[in-house]
Amino acid sequence: MTVVLFAALVSAAPVTSMSDQQLDAKIAEAHRLPAFPDRVDTLSRMFLGVPYGELPLGDGPGSPEPGPRWRVDSVDCQTYVETVLAMANARSLDEAKNILDDIRYKGPPAFMNRNHFTEAQWIPSNTEKGYITDEVPAIDGRAPTETLVLNHAQWSKIPGLQRLADAGVPDGKFMVRYLPMDELRKRVRSIQPGTVIMVVREAAPDKVVRISHMGFVIKGPDGWVVRHATTGKQHAVIDEPFGEFVNKQTEYRKWPVAGFALVLPVDASLRVSQIAKAASN
Repeated sequence: MTVVLFAALVSAAPVTSMSDQQLDAKIAEAHRLPAFPDRVDTLSRMFLGVPYGELPLGDGPGSPEPGPRWRVDSVDCQTYVETVLAMANARSLDEAKNILDDIRYKGPPAFMNRNHFTEAQWIPSNTEKGYITDEVPAIDGRAPTETLVLNHAQWSKIPGLQRLADAGVPDGKFMVRYLPMDELRKRVRSIQPGTVIMVVREAAPDKVVRISHMGFVIKGPDGWVVRHATTGKQHAVIDEPFGEFVNKQTEYRKWPVAGFALVLPVDASLRVSQIAKAASN
């Protein structure tokens, strides 16, 4: 049953049936769309049905996590977002692979340089590089913040995070601005299509991270949806009605959801040109 379901999901996802040449052509075609959110929508839609995988991307051979640095047949919530953003900024498959490395790492691709913590590394690094901007202040200038406090001596003792003990994770306080659940419901029409929505959790004694999940907000033919790689019963990339996605977050009693961070992907053409120049040298 599991094998049949897995095969059905893979066959349902257009991106998994494409050759490199076909995917290269799709990336080039999407790049000609004038609006960046349309690129995100078009490219992210190709992943519908791609199975969810645990740690689907690694840092290449010889790394503590030696998985591939590029793949489209398996994603988790973050690698799905990263891969789509890389493709949306690229003109070709090769360029997308280079951009993905730039999104995932602060420096050359290596376990030590990867942006492991969303709040402390991924958001600040990709904001600085020009891939995303914080959308929350434009929606609500008085939105609250959640603070992540990282102390290596403490977080590295948590079983689920011990694999990151030797990674280059900074210590310090890292703030994430978010919309509480009720505010998000009221202001959904203010969200820009293609926005990356992130689930922000309350502080918990046995947890360190505040952001536990991410996906895209897409304006579909029947209304707003969250397009994301879910660990739910589908265990794949799905389109979930926006209201259903938000309501589901109220069910987490042991680790309650505080609200949602929102970052807007933008056309990082300047950064991409710098990457291309570096790759040609």
